[in-house]
Amino acid sequence: MAHFNIHFFKEKSRKIDLDLLIAFFEEVEGITIEMDEKSVRFNYLHPRLQYEARFLITPKSQVPDIYRLSPKFLDLNFHMEMGILTPDYAAKHLFDIVKKVCEKFDFHIYNEMFEDVLPFKIDVVSKVFNMLKEAYIEKNPIILADYHLLPKDKLNSILRYLDDQVELQNYYKELETYVPRYHFLTTEKKELVIGIEWKEHTLTVFPPYLDYLFYRVNNEIKIVAFDEAFPLIEKLLLDVPGFIKETKVLPKKTASKVFKIMKKTKFSLIDHTFSKENVKRLLD
Repeated sequence: MAHFNIHFFKEKSRKIDLDLLIAFFEEVEGITIEMDEKSVRFNYLHPRLQYEARFLITPKSQVPDIYRLSPKFLDLNFHMEMGILTPDYAAKHLFDIVKKVCEKFDFHIYNEMFEDVLPFKIDVVSKVFNMLKEAYIEKNPIILADYHLLPKDKLNSILRYLDDQVELQNYYKELETYVPRYHFLTTEKKELVIGIEWKEHTLTVFPPYLDYLFYRVNNEIKIVAFDEAFPLIEKLLLDVPGFIKETKVLPKKTASKVFKIMKKTKFSLIDHTFSKENVKRLLD
């Protein structure tokens, strides 16, 4: 797979304080450090979403067409690389690390799409990244056979929920409210659908963009289309405070009414055959 690269430069200096740089990356969640005579590698693995990237110091410059760049900026043989298909949500985490590196060490950045070396600007970096991602997909449409394409806002919300799920679980622990994980599934037609398990008589959070509820009553699971159930119970749910729009929670005071509705309603029969899908096959 192609990579998106950000190269680091410094004005009128090639000096990197390696000890300080190592100390910086030791404080970054998800980073492990490797080094040998060939390179220093700060390997990034998102601790909850498992997206990968690398920050590398190499013996030789990795910058293409370096001689056309302003001579006042010197290449540090230090760059970040990540997969071009990295979702925006994960990419922004990486760009935040790049921003902090630049601020702490007074670095500038360069990408092959820039006209010259620039100070870090998140809007410029994000725009270029998305342009290159879209161009790569357009040039290699066959890769879409391996992914499910989603709108950016939708995938951002899904990934944020997954990223913040542990915090939500801690928040709702004392309220005895279940914070479910997503089930990513494909139908027999290879269409992506998203569901959660919901146990009868259990206070539950409903994350955004659900297609199905796997409603457990004793040892039986009923598959319920979310767009059938939601209009019946919507007014009895609350917004999760300060969280993703459309994330709802079933509070204790209206729970009995909701469970009565779920019990008496005859929902449409769902006859899909589902297969498990990996979140890393979701593409924006």
